[in-house]
Parts: sequence; C-alpha cells; structure tokens
Amino acid sequence: MRAAIYWGKGDLRVEEVPVPEPGPGEMLVRVEACGICGTDIKKIEKGLLPGPRIFGHEICGTVARLGAGTQRFREGDRVVVHHHVPCRRCFYCAQQAYAQCESYKRNGTTAGFEAAGGGMAEYVKALDWIVERGTIAVPDGVSPEEAALVEPVNTCLKAVRKAGVTRGQTVLVVGQGPIGLILTQLCRGAGADVLASDTMADRLAMSRRLGAAAALDAAAVDVPKEV
Repeated sequence: MRAAIYWGKGDLRVEEVPVPEPGPGEMLVRVEACGICGTDIKKIEKGLLPGPRIFGHEICGTVARLGAGTQRFREGDRVVVHHHVPCRRCFYCAQQAYAQCESYKRNGTTAGFEAAGGGMAEYVKALDWIVERGTIAVPDGVSPEEAALVEPVNTCLKAVRKAGVTRGQTVLVVGQGPIGLILTQLCRGAGADVLASDTMADRLAMSRRLGAAAALDAAAVDVPKEV
C-alpha cells in the first residue's frame, strides 16, 4: 500500500509499505478520509520526532479485516478510529484530566513503524484497546470527510462544555482557522452569541457564514476594546 512516510525534518515521502496484519482483538481499516492536524504539520516541519513514522489521526474508513476474536465490528462497517483513549478508571480520569492518563498517552493506531496515527496511508491498524474503546460507527448519510472531523470536534466540544458556554452568553473566539470555526459553531449551538476575530479576510467571511454575530479584523481594530 502507499503511505506518506515522515523520515525527518521536512522530509515526507509517499512510498510503498506492507499492509499491516491485524492481530487478536485488532482490526484493519481501509482509510477513506484523514484530516491533517496542525500538530502533525508542526512535527514534520520542525522535525520534532525521529522517523520513520506515518502520521494522521483524524481517521474515517471501512473495516477491511478482523483479527482473531474481534467482535465489536464486522467487515464493511464504516467507522471513525481514535488514535488514543483514556482508561476511565485511574486517578487522572476521575479528575477528567484525561491527557495525564497512562492509557491515553499510548498511540493505538498504526500503518507501520512506531504507532503514530497511521491515517496518511491506504490502510491503518487499530490495536485492541482502540477497537474496544476508541472506535465508533459512522451513521448512514455522513460522508467520510465529515466523519473525519469527529476527533477535532470532540476536542472542541470538551472545551465548550468545560467553559460552561450556555444560552445568553457572549463568547469571543480568537482565531478562525479550522479549530476556531468549529468552536464558533459549537458555541452557537450552545446558544451563545459569538464574536470572532482573525486577520485573514476569508476566515472572517467564513465565520460570518457560520453564524458569528461579528467578525473582527484583529489587524485593523483593537479587539479587546471592540468587545
């Protein structure tokens, strides 16, 4: 299969690699869409990790093959696969500090080499704990591109809930890139009025289309004063 392999700083090559073989409790997913996360771009551009690795963790695809004993899904099921999940049993999970959970720190999806997401390949393998706790079915009518946004939307939704955004509030979302635009929509969905700021005209226009009450050009106005 083909995969985009990171070899070091600024070195990303599309090459042939073996299709991963799912072991007991694991499954192989044919990738239909994979979002490009800003953290992966940073790792590639700055060489933050040693290669070789196959990045990509915003994954939607179809179950292609099941390892022995895998029962939650069947071949042909459409799924979203998370690359790491908390155990929900430890001290940190009890405090909802999931990023400190030892289970959460393990990457559980791979297309070869050290597990690093693996979505930038034609196939990705989900390890057993990801199959059990980190894979969800995609409803009919949801496109692969939409489903691949589950991971970033999940991150943003946690922030909106943690901040207690509710109807009647006014919320400022600073920056209207992909994450900022998701936050704008989620805050609107929670009933808040959203003020958006950015320095790029196309992003400000998009924020207006997605429901921002005002879109402020941070290069032209004093945003705190305007708010």
